[in-house]
Formats: sequence, C-alpha cells, structure tokens
Amino acid sequence: MALKIVCPSCDSDEHLRGAPVGDGTLELTCDVCKISWTRDPRPKCPICGGDDLYHLPQVILEKSRGTQMSIQGIHLEYGCHACQPKEVKVRGGSMHHLPGRLDGSQ
Repeated sequence: MALKIVCPSCDSDEHLRGAPVGDGTLELTCDVCKISWTRDPRPKCPICGGDDLYHLPQVILEKSRGTQMSIQGIHLEYGCHACQPKEVKVRGGSMHHLPGRLDGSQ
C-alpha cells in the first residue's frame, strides 16, 4: 500500500499542509489551489476496503560481506483477514509452518 499524498485538484505533492482532526483523520490543504479535503491515514484493504488487517513484517536484507546477509530493516505490510487469510501466506497455502518431508529423512 503505497502512501503518496497528492492534491486531487492540481496534483501538487509539495505544497500540502495538514492538521489532525479529533476522529483520527487528517484535514489536508493545498497551498497552490487552496482546496481542503479529509484523509484517513489508517490502512485499508485495497480489495474490500475493510480495516480488519494484520501485520506482515518483511525483512530487508543486504549482502554485507561475501555471502553473509545482514538485516538492514523491516518493512511493514498489511494483510486483510477477509481477503487474505494468514494460512494462505504460510508456505504456499500449507496450514502449518513445518516443512514437508525432506529427501533422505526417515
């Protein structure tokens, strides 16, 4: 879910200012064309529009030396309980985190 805020009237993204409103939304104003609009900063599912989401932390890795990988940060993505159940995200649809039988195991 990309977060780029632009004016819906003039497409400006540099001359915007905002102030929080009591219900958790933001009142944004464009200094170029002087329009105001309300924006809800809370993430929503792009498929169903629901707000019942769970966190999907994604590790950002980078090679630091040779083949050694180092964690450089964590990017937070969201999944929707209604559209994308957690079970679908685990090992290609498996209902558990354990791997299948490995070759050579008894």
